Amino acid sequence: MEHETWIAKYEVVQSGKYEKIAKTYKGFKPFENNIIETKEAPGTTTMATYYKKSDLDNLLQLIELLEVNYLPDKEIVKMLGFEGKTPLAGVKRRKEILDGVISLCESQNIGYKYFDEGFKKVYLYVAKEHFLSFMETHIQSIAAREKYNISYEDIYGLETKYNIQRVTITKNNFFYSLKDAEKYFNIPKYNEEDFFNLDETLSIFNCSRNTIDSLRKEEHIEPVFIKGKTFYSKESVDNLLKKMAEIKNTFCTAKSVMQICNLAYVPGQLVSFPTDTLANLALGEPVMVMYFLEDVNQYKKQVEERNNLSQALSLFDPVEAFEQILTIKEISFSEKCPYTQKEWHSFCKEKLSLAKRNIGGLKSLISNYVDCTTVLAAFTLDKELFSLTSNEINLKLFNPSIAIQKQRNLYSFLLEYHGKITALLSENNKKTKTFNMSRIINPYLYETTEKPKETYEYSEYIEIYDYAKSMKHKQQAIIDAENIINRNEYTTHYASAWLYILTHLGNAWRHSDVMSLPMVELKDVNHCSLETLKERDLTLEEANSIINQVKRKDLTVNKTGATNRFNCPDDLVLPFATAAAICSLIVIEIKGIISDSENNVINNSIIDFDIQNNNVISKKAHNAFFSNFNKEDFKFQSLKMNRTVLVLIYMVLVRKGRSSAALELAQRLRAHEDFETTNIYLVIPDEELDELCESLFNRKYFGYIPSLLATVLFGDNEDRNKRTQEILALNSAFGGIQRIEATTGFINKTLSERQKVADEIFRMGLDEVTDLMFDLEVNALPSHEENFQCIVSPDCHKPELESCKDCPFAVPNFYAISSLVEGVKGTILEFIRDFEPSTFEGEKTRLMNHLYKDMDGLERAMQKFGKTEVFRFFDNGEEEYNGLLDLLDELQYRTGEDFEQYLTYNPIYLT
Repeated sequence: MEHETWIAKYEVVQSGKYEKIAKTYKGFKPFENNIIETKEAPGTTTMATYYKKSDLDNLLQLIELLEVNYLPDKEIVKMLGFEGKTPLAGVKRRKEILDGVISLCESQNIGYKYFDEGFKKVYLYVAKEHFLSFMETHIQSIAAREKYNISYEDIYGLETKYNIQRVTITKNNFFYSLKDAEKYFNIPKYNEEDFFNLDETLSIFNCSRNTIDSLRKEEHIEPVFIKGKTFYSKESVDNLLKKMAEIKNTFCTAKSVMQICNLAYVPGQLVSFPTDTLANLALGEPVMVMYFLEDVNQYKKQVEERNNLSQALSLFDPVEAFEQILTIKEISFSEKCPYTQKEWHSFCKEKLSLAKRNIGGLKSLISNYVDCTTVLAAFTLDKELFSLTSNEINLKLFNPSIAIQKQRNLYSFLLEYHGKITALLSENNKKTKTFNMSRIINPYLYETTEKPKETYEYSEYIEIYDYAKSMKHKQQAIIDAENIINRNEYTTHYASAWLYILTHLGNAWRHSDVMSLPMVELKDVNHCSLETLKERDLTLEEANSIINQVKRKDLTVNKTGATNRFNCPDDLVLPFATAAAICSLIVIEIKGIISDSENNVINNSIIDFDIQNNNVISKKAHNAFFSNFNKEDFKFQSLKMNRTVLVLIYMVLVRKGRSSAALELAQRLRAHEDFETTNIYLVIPDEELDELCESLFNRKYFGYIPSLLATVLFGDNEDRNKRTQEILALNSAFGGIQRIEATTGFINKTLSERQKVADEIFRMGLDEVTDLMFDLEVNALPSHEENFQCIVSPDCHKPELESCKDCPFAVPNFYAISSLVEGVKGTILEFIRDFEPSTFEGEKTRLMNHLYKDMDGLERAMQKFGKTEVFRFFDNGEEEYNGLLDLLDELQYRTGEDFEQYLTYNPIYLT
């Protein structure tokens, strides 16, 4: 430990070094023992007081520090604005003020030193630099009121409104940051006539205070405060009202979109814009998005024009349709070319009047001539066509931007037009020169290069088939459906893509036909919603009810107008029905079911890619659906798949030895005239041929003949007992023939022939039955009536019959139910009309046997497809069917006859 140095008091005083501590002997007293350690020791003459040198040096250093870097409390309180000669007089008063100053120092990070006993009669020293900085950046409340000439009430109101923070010393002495004071207290003098008070402002905008606060923040409008009250300048309010008027005239809400366009949904092609408080005030309701009114009106105009064009194209007279479309599209010739206009219209009318085409072809021709009118009218704005040169005509009318067919129409017109002009000039002996027809490009002479007819390889078809049938697509389809319904920004229309691909796989349909796939009702699906589909798959019964809905609708081929029969392979039933259900739920939620004045559903299509050009599947939907497909850069092509299915059908038939029917059936399936098979081959493994056949020819035939064939083919399978019972029922019916020979020749003959058919089938070998069953499966046995096949075709054994349904050699399919239903309805009505007590017994037997035979056939259809499906072929469903049965009961009650006493036909399926 170092040796402590002690200095005698008289030496300290005489040295002058410590005079800041004390200049006299008495001056040391406040520091002795408290700060400076002392001791008594002999001096030069007497006992003397000694100080520890280190204490003296430390005290001197503290005094110099406080002098240079700190301000004493008396000076501080004066600077802080405390009034009076001695504001720190009194213990209580001093404590209140000094506590406030210490609180200030701590809140503002200002250094300070506090001495409980006082230091040179000072209790608190405050760091000079930090304190002066505070004083430069803050202003005392009283000074603020004086400087800004603002009342305490106004200051308090501003404090509350803008959450201005005080720096409090005591209750009546507090400071504000100079920045806040300048910003909020430096209020200019206002003329109240230039402002609206808060209540007036709320009334003008018809809104709440919260809305005004939001509006103020979003539009950067600052209120002013006059006498403690809030005001908004009339200029800023007027500017906002002008903005609102502009928004109201420029934008509209989704509700307005639907009202303007008379729709139950907002079209996807309309671009939405986010709203703010001002927009919501302008539009009159709180909404998240708004739409350009100009875009909405343009969309409405396009829809109306499209509807008007559609109505015009549906007119019976093609010339009238052509003229209406020109009016609708506002296509007209210039006043400078009346002769060209007259001759062109005359040409178009003549061609359209003589055109012999189906509806689709005629619509295409009309549209073609309308487009040609547009081109020709634009070309002859300044002068007549005959005044133009050959080069000008070639450049404008016969260039790659104009489709070849349109060029050919224009060229045909030019030939006639030039001939008439030449004859007219000759008659009038005029030598006016016109264009040279021999120099006009002839589009009929263009060389055409045939596009290669591409197909998918069989292995590719199977890969696509297996990928599309997977129920794994359901989850993604539902997620995307929810995004569509909730109008989220990113959607892919996954369910539409799924349904689109599935439809192609079992049907040789064009893109436009697939896009026309109809809406399906979901009333037969238990609580069908996206939520229930998340929880469970459809049952097979529910799925088939959806499939049969599509089958029952006569889908018309868009290009040819022929009837398009829908086919769905059994292993695609569940995925197809699921995709169709999801698509229908989207339509219902987004658009609703829209019907015209005659209650016909307008939005009767469920595949929607939300694109203007529906000629192809959208790229986004395609890429989303095939994102997990195992082929890189794969592209699904409708025409390529269409041709693939046709070729598969053709090749299945050829491989099964039905080459004569192959081309005809392929053409029929596609409802087209020009199907070619030259140089188109696919490698189909033998072991997959039967399965492929079942997928492509899923006609759902029924009746006693298929049962007999199945009995021969599958007699040892699990269904043998069931089929045996059916045959026993057949034999029972046929065995009673002898006893009715004298009463009803027709029924006798029909049942006899059925017995002969049964006997013949039982005598067939396995190969013969296999071939006959195959012909049934592929619909290769034509008949005189659609939806029936004849096992003795092409040699009709019953030309005298009105309908194939009455023929024992006919095999009906699903679509034949319609004919069976109409037959039953007619037979019942005939029975009710002709069965009277006075009717001959033989006639009563005929009527009764006819009735039971038709009812028996209907019952077989019910056993095959279910009563629910069959009842849908009645106009009013089961209610109509039961109504017909009620009529029979009423007749029996009225006549008192026991109908069954006249029955000699033993029904097979009725119990």
